[in-house]
Amino acid sequence: MHYLPLSCRTWLFPLFIACLAVLAGCGAAGSAGDAENTPRSVTHVLSPGQQVAITATDTLKLERVNDSRCRKGAVCVWKGYVSYSFSLLNSAGATDIVLSESMPGASSSVTVNHLTFTLLDVDPATPPPLNAAEPAYRVKVKITQGALPR
Repeated sequence: MHYLPLSCRTWLFPLFIACLAVLAGCGAAGSAGDAENTPRSVTHVLSPGQQVAITATDTLKLERVNDSRCRKGAVCVWKGYVSYSFSLLNSAGATDIVLSESMPGASSSVTVNHLTFTLLDVDPATPPPLNAAEPAYRVKVKITQGALPR
């Protein structure tokens, strides 16, 4: 059997370890870059007037709820709808976003820049009775931060 002389083994082993370290570092850097560019989702429940930071620069605020649904016990000529008006606030200003499952011309999912806002759940899900007080509206929104172009 043939063995390497001791002088070769003393410099070959540290060189092998250094190569492994460089390869591991390259893999970690690529993985970290990919992880930063992976779409992420978060869910928030908001009431009118509440706001939440969704990125380091973007804040989402639920401005108001427009509920034109026919209340229980009322006589109506149309079913109506409920819509949720948000403001996306950042250094560029404010962008208006409207989410609704049944409002004409609106959608339950909207994308602004690299952020997608999706209506998940609303409370109350049905219109209140005719003479009931204004309900405490709550909306659950999923916010997906999409991958940024490279």
